[in-house]
Amino acid sequence: MSPQASYHAARQGDAVYVRSSGLANMKNAPVLDAFLAAELAAGARKVYVDLAACTGMDSTFMGLMVGFARHYEDAGGTLAIVNPGANNLRLLKMLGVTEVVRVSESQRLPPDIDFVLIASDPDLSPTERAELISRAHQNLMRISESNKAKFSAFLAAIEADLARLRGGGR
Repeated sequence: MSPQASYHAARQGDAVYVRSSGLANMKNAPVLDAFLAAELAAGARKVYVDLAACTGMDSTFMGLMVGFARHYEDAGGTLAIVNPGANNLRLLKMLGVTEVVRVSESQRLPPDIDFVLIASDPDLSPTERAELISRAHQNLMRISESNKAKFSAFLAAIEADLARLRGGGR
């Protein structure tokens, strides 16, 4: 993960708090993907992703938020994006993420929690990385027809890469 981007997390009961610092993007998405999946498996049912220190985000990050919001909801929980700031809120609205993920513009986090760096950077193969990017964009495309139009060519390119990486077949 680049030194300008990091994720820190804290857990309190069944709630997990994640702070994104720097640019949240496809390069550091595997860290967050692995962490949120592990926390869900460990029983976390509330996730708050704090974007107050996030300088920007790409569609892969937003697609992960959409997918995990659905996974946590299916498990009887919730994932919320908090403190996105004006620019990030604009991006979230532009792709319709605010229609499917709870967003709070001014949520205070508990003052008595200690955040630690999420340091494990999963060693993904090129195939696994492309699968993560594909999954994130499929999540976005399910939101709206305009997202389908925006991401269909990109997703087709990712799927072609996946076919090549898999040797032409599954």
